[in-house]
Amino acid sequence: MSEQSTVISRPEPAALSVPSRAFTYRFFLSSCFLVLVLFSLTFHHSGVGIFILGLMNFLFCADVLVRSAAKDIWAGRFSFAVLISLCAGAGFVYASLNTFLTVKLFGPSVDLFLYSGLLVTLGLWAERRLTREKERARVFIKKIDDFLPKSGRLCVGRQFRKVFANELKKGDLIFVKPGERLAADGIVRQGKTSIDEQLITGNMLPTSKTEGSRVYAGTLNKSAEIYVEVTEVLAASALMSVIDAIKKGELLRSKFKSALDAFSGWVLLLLLLAAGGVYGFLLYTHGAGQWFHCLGIFLFILAAGCPAALVFAAVFPSFFTRSGARASKIKIQNVYALEELAQADTVFFDKTGTLTYGELRVSGVYPAKKISERQLLETIASAEQLVDGPFADAINLYAKKHKVKIQRVLCFDVLPGLGVQATCGEDKILAGRTQWLEEQGIKTSAKIATAAEAVVCVARNGKFLGFLTLSDELRPGAKETVALLKSLGKDVILISGDNEVSVGVIAQEAGIEKMNFNVLPKTKAEIVSNLRALGKKVVMVGDGFNDIIALLKADAGIVFSSGRNVYNNWVDVIVKRRDLFPISYLFTINKKLRRVVAMNVLLAVLLNGLVAAWLVGRMPQPSGWPLLVGGSLAVVLIVLLNSVRMLKIK
Repeated sequence: MSEQSTVISRPEPAALSVPSRAFTYRFFLSSCFLVLVLFSLTFHHSGVGIFILGLMNFLFCADVLVRSAAKDIWAGRFSFAVLISLCAGAGFVYASLNTFLTVKLFGPSVDLFLYSGLLVTLGLWAERRLTREKERARVFIKKIDDFLPKSGRLCVGRQFRKVFANELKKGDLIFVKPGERLAADGIVRQGKTSIDEQLITGNMLPTSKTEGSRVYAGTLNKSAEIYVEVTEVLAASALMSVIDAIKKGELLRSKFKSALDAFSGWVLLLLLLAAGGVYGFLLYTHGAGQWFHCLGIFLFILAAGCPAALVFAAVFPSFFTRSGARASKIKIQNVYALEELAQADTVFFDKTGTLTYGELRVSGVYPAKKISERQLLETIASAEQLVDGPFADAINLYAKKHKVKIQRVLCFDVLPGLGVQATCGEDKILAGRTQWLEEQGIKTSAKIATAAEAVVCVARNGKFLGFLTLSDELRPGAKETVALLKSLGKDVILISGDNEVSVGVIAQEAGIEKMNFNVLPKTKAEIVSNLRALGKKVVMVGDGFNDIIALLKADAGIVFSSGRNVYNNWVDVIVKRRDLFPISYLFTINKKLRRVVAMNVLLAVLLNGLVAAWLVGRMPQPSGWPLLVGGSLAVVLIVLLNSVRMLKIK
């Protein structure tokens, strides 16, 4: 069975398939009816008029809840809509019968119109909030086509003609200037350059391209002019496959889950048992002939026992959870994703920008014999001072930090995929790949062969001065987070579009044994999908556009925010910190959140039940509607105070 069919077949409460706007209109209308009922009760208006207001509330507002409840009951589910529909309906029937019957039903209060209306209003508000949260959890595609190239230069004889990218065909020859994005997948037929392929592979370093090299639509030409033969049109390109998967990714997410629906079945069962038990006892003591008169106590307990505070049992903790996490620079967009993380079998980590900072830094300076470290830094900083690129940026930042004095560069030339040659005064400086310097007849160091990091060699006037190593630094907390996940029995896998050497180094530093390298976005998603199809719960932790399909296909997606980050509404959790400790915080938050929600439900049911029992115990002394409504609102306040604890993560 495919993953898509597996996910879609999971049961979901019927109310969650209703557009949020349907609940919005009804909520505001129900609020108006509720105010009118309160006004009428306060000033002792006609009971028939109050009945009409309550009836209109049910006909025009509660209809969506009743229809959803009917679908859920037919499907064998006892959802929040079922609970509210039955309890509010019981209250309305009880109050209506007492309005028109000459002999009142057995029960402590005759006015349940207000409380039943309150249940309907709060039920609509809760379902509105849940459906809106579900809609926000979906993938909202906004300006996704901005990633697509718009045009390309088609070679026609000796001339160039600018055409739309989607007009290019297989076999066409296109001309690409530096700073332009490629209009289609293809093969380099003439020229040498370096191309930023981070959009596709996630690799932060520009890739050297020569004749015969494969290139991808949407990637950025960095250095020199090239001619590319189109092998795949834009509609069939690797980039388009990513975008198509994003647009379809909404169907592949886990079904939305609600804590309200999870608890409602148990609460309804408890209320039915309590109401049925008391009703049975009255029939036993008063005789079966009083079944209709005693029916009032059944309806009253079913209605009054339903806690209004239950609506807020999960809402308040979720609100304070988001506020507390935001203080730690963690944005939780889907609270229910925390439970997916806790139950996950496998956690995938992207490398660049996730386990690491995604920024090259100088990790070592190795001068040759009789050359000082200062001389080496002054030479390479002078050559790289005007160059644009991750290597040059890292070197210039390191030089600035160590207050290295640089010479004025007279001219320089960037050789794509090789390095830079610059003239400073009378000195000719070369800085770049080891192989390039050796091709120029410059003998380098044997130590370079053992370096696992990126290497930049430096020579001046034909003499080797030494080399620098550059690496992407592991985020603080990476080792501890991986160790925690393993201790919880989760399978941790590093998955990246980078090469085997760089991925292997980071995996070893982080303590990860399993890894996948040279993985394109589509392959990442297939790996995640295959595991989910086997019944495994999967969480994806990434940072870039190249991770987005895997993030969408996972049960939960966590993103470390950066300048190259995906749109915020595509993921469940956004971390805006430079360390990896927030992953462990999410487990702490989820554990505490579950405890608080469970306690809220217990308090709501128990205290509201005590209020209802107290009203029954006061019989035959009559009890007005203020006692029931006031007691229920007091329980809401207690639930609120208990939920405030979620402001503190630890």
